[in-house]
Amino acid sequence: MISGLILLLAALAAQPLPMVFLFPEDIGDADDVRIEAQCPAEFRTLVPQDAAQPKLWYYPVAAMGKDGAVAVWYQRVNKGEKEYSDQRTLCMGLLDGAGWHLPNLHPGAPAWGGPDNVVLRRSPVPPTWGGFNVFQIVREKDRHRMLYWDQPEQGNAGALLAESNDGILWTKAPRGTVFTEFNDAFTLLPAGEGYLLYQTALEEWPEKPYPDNLDKKRRILTLRESKDLVEWTPQAPMLRPDQEDPPETEFYLMKAFPYGRGYAGLIMKYFADPAKPKQHSALLKTELIVSTDARQWRRPFRATDLGFWTYAEPFAYKGQCCFVVWHDNSLQLAAYPAHGLTAATAEGDGTFITGEFAYPAEGLQVHAAGKDGWVEAELLDTAKQPVAQCARHRVEHPDGTALLLPWKTAPGAACRVRFHLHDARVFALSAAAR
Repeated sequence: MISGLILLLAALAAQPLPMVFLFPEDIGDADDVRIEAQCPAEFRTLVPQDAAQPKLWYYPVAAMGKDGAVAVWYQRVNKGEKEYSDQRTLCMGLLDGAGWHLPNLHPGAPAWGGPDNVVLRRSPVPPTWGGFNVFQIVREKDRHRMLYWDQPEQGNAGALLAESNDGILWTKAPRGTVFTEFNDAFTLLPAGEGYLLYQTALEEWPEKPYPDNLDKKRRILTLRESKDLVEWTPQAPMLRPDQEDPPETEFYLMKAFPYGRGYAGLIMKYFADPAKPKQHSALLKTELIVSTDARQWRRPFRATDLGFWTYAEPFAYKGQCCFVVWHDNSLQLAAYPAHGLTAATAEGDGTFITGEFAYPAEGLQVHAAGKDGWVEAELLDTAKQPVAQCARHRVEHPDGTALLLPWKTAPGAACRVRFHLHDARVFALSAAAR
């Protein structure tokens, strides 16, 4: 009875597995170890650039598991298509064990040939502002809902709603726009009982260092909230560049997603190009940011450029954490080791202790990398003392894959791990695969 109560209290105090390292407080007693944002381990091409169609490009907008595969919704843009409705379309592709392919969702073929994988077409009415884009898709029980930007038959362009049972056949909501500010740069995050929306806004900037297409204006990030995707709070400024950023920095877009015991986000940072005055710039960087509540954000990794940005959520694929991205003029997969967006890192020797967690019945595994180094793990009790029957375990030259720790202890017991690192990175602890 007493031992059961102890295990229950330990479980309530424990951090969930997998345990990743996002915040400074995630590593205790740290000595020469710091948490760093990681860049993708590799980029893999899904759809190469078509040299014969220079106006053709793709932009991924959403990704989620579907029937044992990963469904990826993306915008196909080709201003070279003859028909207005063909120039911007929302399409769906699938990633499965065989790789990337386009499902044939409708009889016949689209104007460009091949399988007809188009799931939504733009309004025939030319837009008052912006285009046919964004397409933020969420799953609610047995249906999909989409918030996207387009032109209604009456009024200004703005955010519109659509619904689908399968993510393929979509019905546009007849109610019209839910907001119409002249800014079609936003992303959507389900949070709690409602939704958070991160939207770009413009503020006055009389002393803008370099004039671009929006002279004397600065792009910043705002937050809106909704319970139903229909009624939205006004834009509230949330993030803007500060004194530690280069003076020409602007925040163009942001994508957030659950990660570890909190949230991670991608900020697209934009810089006006002094060599191209009065023009929209192509100078962009991506910063990883973190939060416990998706409203207040920390920027501990501002010096690291991830090298990609996407509207689409990350997903697990073939043992990796992946994003579908438009990169180097082609549709690509940006692949990380599992749980590898951040890492507790040591150059040379370093140590740290994890937070408390309940030892999993399946056993414990560590995700680490260091081709020229090693990682040594030591199981501790809640008083940070070594567990006698569990010897230290060293892994030489870890390669980023999950490595089983050969310990046997009571399932549910509260414990920690002390890591000793040499030229290595620890991404996460997780329960061993069944």
